Amino acid sequence: MSTTLPKLTNKCKLLDWVGTGEVVAEGRLMPSDPKDLVHHVPLGPNAVKVWVDVAKHPDAFLWRPTSEMSTIEEAISSNVAWPADKILKGYVKSLLVANLF
Repeated sequence: MSTTLPKLTNKCKLLDWVGTGEVVAEGRLMPSDPKDLVHHVPLGPNAVKVWVDVAKHPDAFLWRPTSEMSTIEEAISSNVAWPADKILKGYVKSLLVANLF
């Protein structure tokens, strides 16, 4: 299975999905379509695929845990699904998926 890494220009920060507003990781946005599968689960609406580069809060829980990973630290060098409204791109909060690309 080959994974194409997103461009470095797509850098983003992942905010804690439980609503604390803390940055839990840094990563890169990947092209996303609601029909895309992320770890065998459809991405769905209002979500994006993100490649996780750095864990800022290693013990923060993933929005959609899998049998192989449940924390941000375990997701480093992997792609995860994340709520679109919990992503900072260009360090300005984007609320719509359309604004992310």
